Amino acid sequence: MLYKRILVPFDTSELSIKALEKAIELAMLNQSEVFILHVVSEIPLPIHYSKIESKNNEVIITPLVNKLHNEMKNEMAEILKDVKNKYAKHNISITTEIIIGDPADTIVNFTKQNNIDLIVMGSIGRKGLSGLFKKLGSVARKVAEEVSCALLIVR
Repeated sequence: MLYKRILVPFDTSELSIKALEKAIELAMLNQSEVFILHVVSEIPLPIHYSKIESKNNEVIITPLVNKLHNEMKNEMAEILKDVKNKYAKHNISITTEIIIGDPADTIVNFTKQNNIDLIVMGSIGRKGLSGLFKKLGSVARKVAEEVSCALLIVR
């Protein structure tokens, strides 16, 4: 089967790096586009720190959260720039994206909005083990349940 648009959810974990390498390998075989998506999780704040208001139909959140999100996005932007440069020699199209939101929902929505043919992702990301047993992570499980495209889980 030919995959033209491959998504790799990337969180710098060992498994997301393995997933990216597999996606690059597949992309070279099929001349596919690769989309590397990093999702910055929303930061829950105690009520006395959170300030959400609407101004001119835009949601304004506390400056502390904005600062933290911006720092995380800037740090990840540098990492993704290095990752993209590492694979540039393969002459495949690589697009990087950083989005703030719920990881599983963001991956599902990105897949639908960008007509992704294949998702290549790690079985467990940065959150690690669930309890004492290694099992499919909650993000990978939710994505598997909600997308209609092919999904390759890397372990």
